[in-house]
Amino acid sequence: MDKLIRVSAGGQVIADQVVYADTSQLRNKGVLGRSSLGTNEGVLLVMPCRSGLSLLHSIHMFGVPFDMAVAWLDKNGQILHLKLAKPGRMYFPPGFFTDTKYILEQHPDHLPLLQKSTKIQWEEPSG
Repeated sequence: MDKLIRVSAGGQVIADQVVYADTSQLRNKGVLGRSSLGTNEGVLLVMPCRSGLSLLHSIHMFGVPFDMAVAWLDKNGQILHLKLAKPGRMYFPPGFFTDTKYILEQHPDHLPLLQKSTKIQWEEPSG
């Protein structure tokens, strides 16, 4: 069963059905298999502790039939990079190295709010 969390930006809840993907199985699944993503849905990918090479903090949109707002976050939830991800492509943070600890995948309608925000908040799931 998925661990669901509530995610906020700029002090406002933007989604309350966000999968907390803290296992390789959940990270690999991401949004695959979905035909759409609701505005209250998303995935927060918890990256394992490893090298900060940007390429290792990539997402792919192969098999994903919709656009997504993607935010790369540091360990404190600070937004490091934002992108409107489109189907059939790979995305990763700029530069050779990154401080990315989390990657947030959200409905594209949230991109303007994310662009005005500097930090994303959420509560760690229980259990």
